[in-house]
Formats: sequence, structure tokens, C-alpha cells
Amino acid sequence: MIGMIHRDEADFSVAPLSMSIQRLHAIDFSDSYWMQDLTFMTELPPLLPKTYFYAYPFTLGVWLAFLSVMILTTFFLVPGKGFGAVLMTFMRGLCRQPVKVGSAKMTSRKLLLGHWLFFANLITLSYCAVLLSFLTVPLRNKGVETIDDLCRAVNGGSYKALVSKGSSILQHIVSSDNDNLKLLGRTILKNHWEYDRREGIGNYYEYGTALIGSKLKFGGATFPRKFISKDSFGVFNVAVALNRRFCCKKRLNVLLRRIVGAGLYQKIIEEEWFKAGLGQQNFQSDSINQKEARSASLTIDDLYGVFVMLVAGYIASGVAILIELVWNHVYHNNTVC
Repeated sequence: MIGMIHRDEADFSVAPLSMSIQRLHAIDFSDSYWMQDLTFMTELPPLLPKTYFYAYPFTLGVWLAFLSVMILTTFFLVPGKGFGAVLMTFMRGLCRQPVKVGSAKMTSRKLLLGHWLFFANLITLSYCAVLLSFLTVPLRNKGVETIDDLCRAVNGGSYKALVSKGSSILQHIVSSDNDNLKLLGRTILKNHWEYDRREGIGNYYEYGTALIGSKLKFGGATFPRKFISKDSFGVFNVAVALNRRFCCKKRLNVLLRRIVGAGLYQKIIEEEWFKAGLGQQNFQSDSINQKEARSASLTIDDLYGVFVMLVAGYIASGVAILIELVWNHVYHNNTVC
């Protein structure tokens, strides 16, 4: 389109084009009627497996701190007793069962026991509250959310980034002062990662692919499982591309200012978003919504990790019993001899 206007084959372009220094050398532009925010869109990451859902409420650091407190408390609260017995007593406290730790006549022992009970109840309540939300609401893996994440993913080979064919976005990324963006642009240029807007971006929309373009283009509800990053590659003015010999530039600018000032352009955009999302969203997201709606009630898949842990505990207990029987048998025979 820019070439047709420059060669005097067209007077102007209705398609929204961003203003840039390179284009201003070849053609003219009207007054800006919109701000184009360049960002990227990806598909939502897959759901986390629920096999180990019981470990999700706390981070690794919290689990390590909790285990450290458990071990230290068993030594200081009830000295002189077996470690295993005291540990099981504290585990009963975490499960809100009666706790008996022997004589606690000393004030220091009472303070320590009281703080431990308060800590155990607070940890238990926090764990149960977060666990229920994790069971009823689907959890997803951490996806590519920022531009830095996208650069690392593309450089690592797990993602590819596509830019609109014929747009000035790639030139803007390659000429950036940021080294990561430069490397991202060179990778896109080397692999010829482009998408054609005339075909529709739905043909390129899949997991592991990031589409770089205008946030206005990615808006609406066309893709139910999309994620639009809040980061921005830059903001550009959008205007009507004009031939330098176009005679009605002033009149066109007056009309554009009236349209923008009356809010007609924003109204048209919102209506187009709505119409674009009515059919395609319902068609694409029906099965997804049904699948994720079932997660509101717990199924055997949700509690699969608990049953695995229970069976593993039974197996470990059985192995421990066999070892004890063999040890007692060997020890008894050696004693008799």
C-alpha cells in the first residue's frame, strides 16, 4: 500500500497505518486519529497436573521453613523423649487433634507450647483455604507474560514470534537500543517469521507461538484462550496514509477530528470486537468452558495425588513391617546361638 501511494497509483489508504520516519520520507499522513500500542499475544499455558496439588499452596521456601520449625520444636519443646513420638504428637496438632506433651508446669514450656499451637492452627487454616481454591479453580503453568520472557523463550527455542508481513514492527525491534530486543528481531528476520493479516491471525494462533502486533487487533473476544501481554514494544500514532499530491488533506483532517471527538471511532471498534467475538468465541470456547466448568466439582482426577500418596504409604509401611520381621527373626536366631 505504501508503494502504491508513493508511485501515485493511489491517493490514500483507508487501512490503519502507523506513522514512522521512514514512511514520512516517501508519503504524507493526515492528523493522527488513534494511538497504536504494540504488544504480543500468546495462547494460555496448559493446566498444571493435579497429581501434586497438595504441594501447590506453599512455595518451596515455605515448606522448608515449616519442616525446619517442626524439627527444631521437637528438640526444644519436649526434651528427653523420642524424636519420632514427639513428631507424631505435633502432627496430630496440625490435624487439630488433642495434643499431649506431658508435664508443662514451667512458664517457658507453656509459652513455647502456646506459640506452637497458634502457629500450627494458622498454618493449617492457611493451607486448607488455599488448597480448596486450587482444587476448584484450574491452575496453569507460568507462561510468557512479559517482553523479557518472550526474548528468553525465543532465544531458548521454546517459542517463535511472528510479526505482521509488511509492517514496520520488525524494523522497530531490530533498531531498538535493548540488546534482547535486537536479538529477538534478528531471530525473527533470520527465520522469516511472519503472518499475513489477510489470512486471519487464527491460522497462526497456537501454543508456542507469539503474535506481535497492535493491541487493538488482538482485542475483542475472538480467541477465548488468548493472553495479551501488558508490556509494550512502543506506542505509535495511527493516521491515514496520503499521497503528497492529495488535494483535500485539510478537509480530511477536519472530518477525522470530528469523528474522533464524537467517539464514533471508538464505538465502531467496540462493535467490531463484539461482532467478531459472537460466533467464533462461542464455537471455539464451548468445549473449553464445559471442560473447565466441571472443575468446580471434585473428581477422581483432582484427588489422584492423594490416592497415590496413600498407596505409596501403604507400600512403605508393608516394606517396613517385612524388614522388622526379618530383623527380629535374624536377631532372635543370633541370640539363641
